[in-house]
Amino acid sequence: MVDAAGLDVRHDAQPGNDTSGPVGDLEFDGLMRAADVAPGAPVAVAVSGGGDSMALALLADAWRRRHGGMLDAVTVDHGLRPGSAAEAAQVGAWLGAAGIRHRVLTWDGEKPASGIQAAAREARYGLMTEWARRTGVAHILVAHNLEDQAETFLMRLARGAGMHGLAGMAPVIRRGGVIIHRPLLGVSRARLRQTLMARGQKWIEDPSNDNPAFTRTRSRRMVAGLAGRGIEPARLALLAGQFSSIRNSLDGLAQELTAAGVTWRQAGYAELRGQVFLGAPGAVAVHALRQVLGMVGGRAYPPNTDRLERCLERMSAVADQRPFTLAGCRIIKRVGKYEGGEILICREERQPGERTPVRAGQQIQWRGVFEISLQARDDGAETPVYLGPLGAAGWSEIASKLPAARRRALPYPVRTALPALFTGGAVAEVPHLGFLRAEGGLPGVQVATIRWRQLEFGENGQIPLVSRPLRTI
Repeated sequence: MVDAAGLDVRHDAQPGNDTSGPVGDLEFDGLMRAADVAPGAPVAVAVSGGGDSMALALLADAWRRRHGGMLDAVTVDHGLRPGSAAEAAQVGAWLGAAGIRHRVLTWDGEKPASGIQAAAREARYGLMTEWARRTGVAHILVAHNLEDQAETFLMRLARGAGMHGLAGMAPVIRRGGVIIHRPLLGVSRARLRQTLMARGQKWIEDPSNDNPAFTRTRSRRMVAGLAGRGIEPARLALLAGQFSSIRNSLDGLAQELTAAGVTWRQAGYAELRGQVFLGAPGAVAVHALRQVLGMVGGRAYPPNTDRLERCLERMSAVADQRPFTLAGCRIIKRVGKYEGGEILICREERQPGERTPVRAGQQIQWRGVFEISLQARDDGAETPVYLGPLGAAGWSEIASKLPAARRRALPYPVRTALPALFTGGAVAEVPHLGFLRAEGGLPGVQVATIRWRQLEFGENGQIPLVSRPLRTI
């Protein structure tokens, strides 16, 4: 039903859906316990206005009222459709009437011409996690459900994904210091709409859900078609759960391998002990390599199993010593102090000249790898300051002014990819090298702290903070 504002507002389930009853309070308590969300913790829920997220918002609010704590609902306006602002306003009105605090976050700037759904997803998670860190919220609930899991399984199966991909969506992920929970992965879409109907709550249908140009839409139709032949979404989700159990077992073995065969360096790179790492069972080595590449490269999604297996083969090839790249990383084989040699995995910098203006007080997630906080210098000059990779020219500038930087034992590919501050086209600060420019006046902005954020929850412990530079020249 299209209302006066032009929104596709629904208040009833569609014909043919399973109606096994709404989700009750006791059931949702169990789902939150299984999701490991402690009662009383500050929680946010991502709400698009669709039936799934509206149901989650109401269930989470009732949970909060029973157990205490704070709840915020967050809507991201992607600005991809003319009516998106009206949709966000409608969601706010509904939630306000239910007594739920609501925030709208806007995705500003240019939108990509292709891969729009993936880009929107990244923007959505980035905006929400940044907001959560800023406001002290440690947990975000998202409303992925049983059918979403089944669709994800089919999408990844069609792409030829291995065990890791077929495990589907994880019930808990960590991103930038915020824990994202999916408590509804075992709940059907129909039951969530039954939950809304029982509470007299309307919802909005996103027209993009019916656009066959999107892979997710095609997979949704495949799931519906298989259900008509007796292969229910629950069966596909069960398969994903079985792969997930295997993946969890491999996680433990991969962590043991990385503890024995990988040294993490503060500057955002890793050294692999060739004999230990490459001598591990193939499936374990592939899983560990996936983790290492993700931590160093900062990519949201890892390469598929076939590419990882080819990467391991090339790492093992004695006759081929040439460096190569994968998943935003540069992989370099070296004769090192470890028996069997050493393999260096560092970040590949493909945008060496890209610099972004920054200001004091900002908290920046840079390249998916470093978490940087900036502060003002009272004695600094009020000139524009930019953040970007050091690059070859920047390294040459530092090496000529601070010869001691050459003795920092950082491999050259690591140095050129380090985050740096620039003013007036010259390098102003590189925390990992202990460099802070003095001639011509200090910049008005400096790095307060910088950490390798991918290891914040790592089994090897948190990489220590890099403090402000030790040397001023």
